[in-house]
Amino acid sequence: MLEFSKVETEARPAATVILLRIRDAQLQVLLLRRSQELKHMPGIWVFPGGKVEAGDPGADELEKARQAATRELHEEAGITLPPEVLIPFSHWLTPTLVKRRFTTWFFITEVAEDIAVKVDECEIVDHQWWTPSLAIAAHHRGGLPLTPPTLVSLHDLQSIEGDRDGLSRLTQRDPPHFFPHVVREGSRTVFLYPGDSAYENGDIACPGPRHRTVGEVGIFTYEAPGEAT
Repeated sequence: MLEFSKVETEARPAATVILLRIRDAQLQVLLLRRSQELKHMPGIWVFPGGKVEAGDPGADELEKARQAATRELHEEAGITLPPEVLIPFSHWLTPTLVKRRFTTWFFITEVAEDIAVKVDECEIVDHQWWTPSLAIAAHHRGGLPLTPPTLVSLHDLQSIEGDRDGLSRLTQRDPPHFFPHVVREGSRTVFLYPGDSAYENGDIACPGPRHRTVGEVGIFTYEAPGEAT
């Protein structure tokens, strides 16, 4: 899934949109499937999004990302939303060892339950609405390929399933920043986030708080802050 490089490359600005709806009293999130013909992340299920382009308007990085997110949402899923409804959710920086690097703002917004989705049938070939918990379970079974940022975001959303006020709390927080350090150990790849006891020294066996994603054969497991060994 990830291409690694010995040479550090510059991270390109990008943006992603997490669309939520409430259907049958359940919180659902939209995931899109990338074409198997793509060179980058073929067949992966993602949130709508893509690179910030030079023509995207905005006075700063965040506003340019917000504009890019709305443009990509329309191009990939056929959904048009005003940029101002997109709320910053998190900020991710691809690890330095990865070949294709992005500095990505994740935005979030709630839409009507009957909103129509029309994928572009080129880069994106399918879509599906998932409850976060079912999406996580499907990934762990090997049936829903995801990237670590998507999985971590789904865990955030899982924490508010059944809590109608939970979304307000998530959108009112300061957006967390995820700038992973990567440790490769045999067939495992460990993405360390700030707050993990190994974040600075890279010793993934050291005791203490855990905040990491562990991947093996394309399946990732997220260990949230506060978990210790």
